[in-house]
Amino acid sequence: MARDPVDKNLLRMEGRRFTARCEAQVSSIERADTLREVSRLTTSIVLPSLIAEDYTARDALRLVETRAEDRARELIQEQIQNFTRAEETQREKKKRAMLDAWANLTGPLGHLRTWAQSKLLAAEQRNN
Repeated sequence: MARDPVDKNLLRMEGRRFTARCEAQVSSIERADTLREVSRLTTSIVLPSLIAEDYTARDALRLVETRAEDRARELIQEQIQNFTRAEETQREKKKRAMLDAWANLTGPLGHLRTWAQSKLLAAEQRNN
């Protein structure tokens, strides 16, 4: 693709720039405290087609998605724990709030909806 040394250097520089951006995104994801924010941070970063063949750039994007999934799972577990600790009268309200929050799980985090629903179902069965 890029045979000219200048083009190769530009692509390498673009790859490093993208990797640095991904690292900043990971730290933002780790500080996020809502599923909406985690999902927004995950879907806002896209691998440019110019550097799609760069392994370090792809690895950096994969790291963003992996850390976002881990953080989303942590937040979902917190929500379910709060649900199980809530009084009986407040559980339905908390359940609706969780389902609304889980609707924000889109893109690379979309598969977590079914995982979260199965965890919620298990928590409900333990409480009954």
